[in-house]
Amino acid sequence: MNSIAKLRFPGRLLGGSLLLLSFLAPVSQAADNQSLTRSITSLGGAQVQGVADVNNTQSWRAIPYAAPPVGELRWKAPRDPATWNGVRPSGQFASICPQLGSFFGAPDPATFGQPIGSEDCLYLNVWRPKSKESNLPVLFWIHGGSNLKGASSELLYNGANFARNANAVVVTVNYRLGSLGWLYNAALHEGNAKDDSGNYVTLDLIKGLEWVRDNIAQFGGNPNSVTIAGQSAGCINAWGLLQSPLADSLVDRMICMSGLPNAYPKALGEVQSDGMIDDLLIEKGYASEKLQAAAFRTSQGPAWVRSFLRGLPAADIVRHTPTPVVMGHFTDGHVIPWAGYVDLIAGGYHKVPMILGTTKDEGTYFAGELLSYYKPDHAQMWDMVNNQNPASLAITDIVKPELYSTYRPVHRALSLGVDLTVDNICRYLRLLQGSIYRYNFDWDDSPAPWQEAFGAVHGMDLPFLFGNFPVAPQQDLLRFISTSSNQSQRTALSNKFTQYASQFMRTGNPNKAFDGLPEWYDWSNFWVFQKRLILDNTVKTSSHDVWLSDVNSALDQLGTDDRQKVLDVMTGQQVQLEDAGVAYQ
Repeated sequence: MNSIAKLRFPGRLLGGSLLLLSFLAPVSQAADNQSLTRSITSLGGAQVQGVADVNNTQSWRAIPYAAPPVGELRWKAPRDPATWNGVRPSGQFASICPQLGSFFGAPDPATFGQPIGSEDCLYLNVWRPKSKESNLPVLFWIHGGSNLKGASSELLYNGANFARNANAVVVTVNYRLGSLGWLYNAALHEGNAKDDSGNYVTLDLIKGLEWVRDNIAQFGGNPNSVTIAGQSAGCINAWGLLQSPLADSLVDRMICMSGLPNAYPKALGEVQSDGMIDDLLIEKGYASEKLQAAAFRTSQGPAWVRSFLRGLPAADIVRHTPTPVVMGHFTDGHVIPWAGYVDLIAGGYHKVPMILGTTKDEGTYFAGELLSYYKPDHAQMWDMVNNQNPASLAITDIVKPELYSTYRPVHRALSLGVDLTVDNICRYLRLLQGSIYRYNFDWDDSPAPWQEAFGAVHGMDLPFLFGNFPVAPQQDLLRFISTSSNQSQRTALSNKFTQYASQFMRTGNPNKAFDGLPEWYDWSNFWVFQKRLILDNTVKTSSHDVWLSDVNSALDQLGTDDRQKVLDVMTGQQVQLEDAGVAYQ
């Protein structure tokens, strides 16, 4: 694959409406059978049968890209899936990966907080325009969800609108979550560098990208024009792919929305995983308290611990997965050679053209969820956004009245902290490469009181990228944004966002001559130059820089207790409160 040259060190790289499946009448389906049948080259020509999808597209769902990671394959690198005879129907999504029920994945208030999903979940989905075109650019989408929840089958990620509007192939992928996807523990080590890495999420995504390399041409995609993209944890995991030398030949460009690069030392992973194991030993009756559990674990030895862990139901692992932050990526020296943020400064990452974005109000969701500013529980919030008339709600129905006075300064400080970190990343990257395109998503024209409660909330840019806006009877956490009064604004901004993304996927530059859009300038460290594109009802460029002084000014508006809480959240999310020490260029 094409890429900008990488810096290597000796012997090591340094580390619109929401869409639903359209079932056509059997006679209509029969007419499309030939064009909807595709061969999986990597499985010796095993075939899948897709469906005619909405907006004049075609889709293939639940294509296996790896064997189910169950039994002895739990906590190992993904293996090849089994082949099959005949034609495999591919019209329905696969199961989501094991997780606790939530707003994401397969949202159902009846399952919120309960283990759901299946370990037989390593499948991907493909959309393309219904046409004879080939060599189309590929969007490889990595879903978000804090690496604890979510799925490629979520309504917002339906690829039909983007595939049609961008004239591209869209691939969305499931990957292991929580401690089933990130677990570094010496008891699991058996001498295979990938299996022992603990970075099963990264390895799943690499396996999915290898599937794209080997098979996407059969679906009209260009395996040499692959843009990895993700939001939140999906963005974090996209960064992980750039940090891993195993993915270098598989990635050409990146779109990263509201996520930061990270990596954790193996020692921290060992401590966290030992704590989880000890909790499980207590639950299963092998010990009565932590010290006793640790002594029992040590006395039994690695083989016993491996057998114990692999014999547990996935639901047990899910219930004991640390939250709100499960560690990963681990600096194992093979899959992830070096620490994430430091990796950028040193230049030991795969240098590709990239779009990096944040929303204006990243902090509203973090303040509400992590600092408990929201008044309703999850089931009540789900009912509010999907079923209640906004005109019947007040801001204090959403934000706790006793915390309302500090809500805005708290979430503003959190938002600025995220912006500072992404700006610093751009500053460091600019010392090593060009083709860095930064955006801020400022659109927040939701009805009251959601406009004040959420603003341009974390994830608000997602429906605009995919062109999927939830409307009744469809249910989604972002259902509140869609009103008839803002429909034309949403559609216009979504079309512009898609135009930029489509061009970027083809050339590594989001600008196209004579397309009527404002020029989106490559990031520059010179203070007088344009820094970012502002995506709002009026799309424009801005030369504004975010510095530590901006964050400190926001923090100074807080009392001592609130300030410390905000700093703790920033630390947990790996927000870097510093000014990048770079020379202007």
